Amino acid sequence: MTYQDLKGKKVLVTGSSSGIGAATAVMFSRQGCFVGVHYFRTKRGGEKTLAQVKKNADGILLCADVRDKKQVAVMVKQFATKAGGIDILVNNAGSLIERQPFESATIKYHDDVFATNVRSVFLVTQAALPYLKNSSGSIVNIGSVAGHTGGGEGAGLYAAAKAAVATETIAMAKEFARYGIRVNSVLPGFIETRFHQRFSSAEQRRIAAQQTPLGRNGTAEDVAKAVLFLASEAAGFITGEYIAVNGGLYMRA
Repeated sequence: MTYQDLKGKKVLVTGSSSGIGAATAVMFSRQGCFVGVHYFRTKRGGEKTLAQVKKNADGILLCADVRDKKQVAVMVKQFATKAGGIDILVNNAGSLIERQPFESATIKYHDDVFATNVRSVFLVTQAALPYLKNSSGSIVNIGSVAGHTGGGEGAGLYAAAKAAVATETIAMAKEFARYGIRVNSVLPGFIETRFHQRFSSAEQRRIAAQQTPLGRNGTAEDVAKAVLFLASEAAGFITGEYIAVNGGLYMRA
């Protein structure tokens, strides 16, 4: 799978030390892109992703708490200076953090979930916008099908945060269209990454695969392929939309 128009693009992928972010960073590198590999706490994971990226193209390792405006500003400037601009931004950083039901969830948990999943998208996008305006670039936000379904047990606030990302995506697409910037999102379903290894039992993963029409759970690469499509000129007339990558487990008319 090759998108010739992506060759040489400067791509910043947040949360790319593992899982979907890592797979996305590596897949962009295979297109000949300069890739910004971002991590916060897991430096070893970031270094591993960058090593994979550098087998195909060039890149840079970046560290920042994407909930913090000052750290985000430094990270984005560091990437843009090294790369010579920003063509594509993938807002992937996010987490369930832990399972807390609405009935007993703390205010701290509520704020942490929304800062990690929603504020991060706002801050990184705002910081990258001047560079994206120069390149008439593309933004891909990583949401979740939980934003449609309400999520599983103890994941309601995470689902609400991902629903907010969906609305952010549409609003950004409307606002940034005047600059030639397209904004879309990818909504992963049950994807076999560290996320579900941490938050879902082996039995829950088995049942999800059994219930999925395509007969398996997804992979990080499945999601990365959708991100590349939306970032490429193959999706040049698509903005404010989403692709749900879930094997048919959740379908909507």
